Formats: sequence, structure tokens, C-alpha cells
Amino acid sequence: MSGTDGGDTRKTTKTSLAVVEAVNELDGATLSELAEHTGLATSTLHTHLRTLEETEYVTRIGQTYELGLKLFYLGENARRRDSRYALAKERAFRLANQVSEEVNFAVEEYGRSIILFDETPSPSDRGFQVGRYFHMHSSASGKAMLAEFSRERIDEIIDKWGMPRYTENTITDLEELLAELETIREQGYAVNRQEELEGLHSVAMVINEPDGSVFGSLDISGPPYRLPENSEIAAQLRPVVENLEAELEAYS
Repeated sequence: MSGTDGGDTRKTTKTSLAVVEAVNELDGATLSELAEHTGLATSTLHTHLRTLEETEYVTRIGQTYELGLKLFYLGENARRRDSRYALAKERAFRLANQVSEEVNFAVEEYGRSIILFDETPSPSDRGFQVGRYFHMHSSASGKAMLAEFSRERIDEIIDKWGMPRYTENTITDLEELLAELETIREQGYAVNRQEELEGLHSVAMVINEPDGSVFGSLDISGPPYRLPENSEIAAQLRPVVENLEAELEAYS
């Protein structure tokens, strides 16, 4: 394969993936809506969509293209790629029932925090945050993990994703963020003061691998009027995190 062919293949693949993301961003869309959203010609879009249909990554319902359930299957496999994630899920579920609040386990990938497990006290309730990406600067889980990273890594993440404002409480100044990360290192936990979503307060603690690198983070979330003091929430998290780290040590 020539260098030109390789470049064309990469461009085609990136375009197909961009179409999948556009379908997701629009929560399902017609061909014309996708063309307007992506700026691609309808003929080009049609070619990519046909391929994505054939490979089951999108499906067409009437004239609307939707994400295919194959993505759900792949996502579940990704969530099970590390057998130790099951430990975090179990501990999160136990803690949610102990404190009667929502408990999340999140990991960092490519500079964003993603929630793998969102456990609630009631087994009939599905946590609304599971599978969600969060910018690191605006979530407790993200800030807890950022505090473990080098300044170089922090700069890389901010350069890539920026510091968008979601609420009036969102930190959008790098120096202010760095000062908060230092506070997190000193006190051992991070706080989200309705910085991502109005009405959602959370406290998170990082879970470290045996070598000191970041495995993930655990947080307790809820409306601010219902949660106890941050230090009390951290005290509820701490023994669970310590037990998880001990279990990770046993796996190594």
C-alpha cells in the first residue's frame, strides 16, 4: 500500500467515525440533518452510512439513522476489559446502599473522565451518569485523578479539551485549577460544587495502582441539600478506597 493510499484509508475511517459521532450528537438524524451538521455532501454521507449499516454500527428507522446496538455490545466488552473493574462495581454498590446516595466509579481515558459504574441504593434505579464523559476540570472524579498527574500531563489535557464553563461554579482559569489540585493533594479528596451540573454535588477520592499510578476514582454524589459535610463524605469513601487499593495489590 502506498503512502497516499494509507492516507486516504485513514481519512475515510476518520470520516466514518465522525458520522457515528454526529448520529450520537444529534440523537438520531436524517441524511439532510447529518449533512447540515457535518458539512459533508449527501452523496459522501450516504456512502459512509451504507457501510456503517452493513457493519451494524448504525441502523435506519424510517428515514432516521440511529446508533446500532452493536456499539452497546462493544461498550459492555470495553467495560469488562479489566477484571478488577468488577471489584470497583461491587464496592460502589455496597457503599451506595450504606450511605443511601449515588456512588460512581470513573476512570480516565484520553484526557477525560468516564463513569463506568453508577450505583444507586435501589436496584430498580439506573444511575443516569453511567457511560458519561466529563471534562476533568469540572468533575470531582476528574479533579481527583488530575491531582495525581504531572504538570506536563495536566497541560496536555487542558490543551486538548480546554476548560469549558458548564455552570457559574465551573473553574475556567488554569491557575485556579492548579491551586485546587494542590488542595486536593493536601486533603486527600476532591469536591465538585455543582461545577458540571446544577444541583449535583460530589466528593471523590482517587484509587491508586500498587505502583502509584491512577486506577480510577470513587465518588459519592447527590443534591447539596441532602449530603453531609465534605469531610464526612470523604470519611465514608476512605475505607472503601483503601480496601480497593489493598485488593489491587493482591492482584499484582
